[in-house]
Amino acid sequence: IVFKRHRAKGLDLTYHFTFTGAEPAEATIVIRDGTLQVERGHVGTADLHVTADSATWVKFLRRETNLVWALLRRQVRVRGPIRLLQRFGACFAV
Repeated sequence: IVFKRHRAKGLDLTYHFTFTGAEPAEATIVIRDGTLQVERGHVGTADLHVTADSATWVKFLRRETNLVWALLRRQVRVRGPIRLLQRFGACFAV
């Protein structure tokens, strides 16, 4: 999974992630005008907060699972505009 700078051009978004399951973790990801910054823990104010089973999240990034299905099964939960999750996924390529 690779971050694609050109796909993130013009974005200024902050995401808080809480991962559960086999690999629990908390992280803040900032995508700002083609750059990616990752910090441990929840730092600052997020535009979107995602709580996800870590294995399901990796499958979503690899485009191996349907986001709607993961949301319906509560493997991924979102607080904030869901369109921002789609914009996040668009910044990465498998």
